[in-house]
Amino acid sequence: MTKIIVPGGLNTDIFASGVGKIASRGELVVGEELKIGAGGKSRNVAQMIAVLSAKGAVAMIGKTTKDPFGFWKVPLDALIKAGVDTRYIKISDFEGTFPGIALIPVDKEGNNQIYLLPGINNSFDSQDVDGSIPLFEEAAKNSGLVALSLELPLNTALHILNRAKEYNLKVVLDPGGIQKGTDYSPLLSKHIFLLKPNEHEAEILSGVAVTGLESAKQAAKFLMKFGIKNILITAGVNGAYLITESSAEHIPIPDIQPNSSEKDETGCGDQTMATICTLLAEGRTVREAAQIGVASGTLQFHKAGITPVTREELSVYTPL
Repeated sequence: MTKIIVPGGLNTDIFASGVGKIASRGELVVGEELKIGAGGKSRNVAQMIAVLSAKGAVAMIGKTTKDPFGFWKVPLDALIKAGVDTRYIKISDFEGTFPGIALIPVDKEGNNQIYLLPGINNSFDSQDVDGSIPLFEEAAKNSGLVALSLELPLNTALHILNRAKEYNLKVVLDPGGIQKGTDYSPLLSKHIFLLKPNEHEAEILSGVAVTGLESAKQAAKFLMKFGIKNILITAGVNGAYLITESSAEHIPIPDIQPNSSEKDETGCGDQTMATICTLLAEGRTVREAAQIGVASGTLQFHKAGITPVTREELSVYTPL
């Protein structure tokens, strides 16, 4: 019963955790531990949705390759374990191009840097998307949606949005992966139901530096000219700003009492995205989904790496 389709990249994340500081140019910094985990924005979101959703609700489309070190297995196995439908992830033999890899140093305060090597994700194209049309047909029957991020070729993203419109699927777009200097207006014009940038991505897309609700409203006003219905600009410890066609509000982060001393911003935006998509697919309002999504992203901050938030954890802070 597919309701949510998540297209995009599958990465293996290689973490250097507990580094003394984020290194400057030419500097050597010692860390505490090497960790290898499943990553990729879209893959993260798919796994997180699966943890929050009914069995069989989410499917992922993408591609990977059987590299000789076995990196390709890490994200795929995590998806399967979580219950994500992986039938339409294309797996090819290794021909020299590696799967997606992200190198991530994380300091003791949870701050990180991410060096992304997309690898075979860069060849994820419209033909790969069209090979998964049965998923679009099934999601359409279930009044579903597409959860899209931009760690994939822009032309492929445009093709996905065209397919979503063809099958009358709502689109929630997390523009993580955008690059300065690229014209994203063709993408923004593609009937997006909800756009979820962070404050830095919102500035790239709108030209407005987001420092509070008023500047968030200015950025959203520019972006809504493209026909976008709802915009949630996330702002880390400052929560988020939700702007719709009829309202604008600041959503602060909840007062979280963490179960551990972990601090890791990796995946917080992905967790917010996954929670929003899950709740919208269940029929919750944009405002409800956004508020619970911010709480979910805050909980993720107190987890090491990508450890999805559960409904039980969320229910402590908000009714589900």
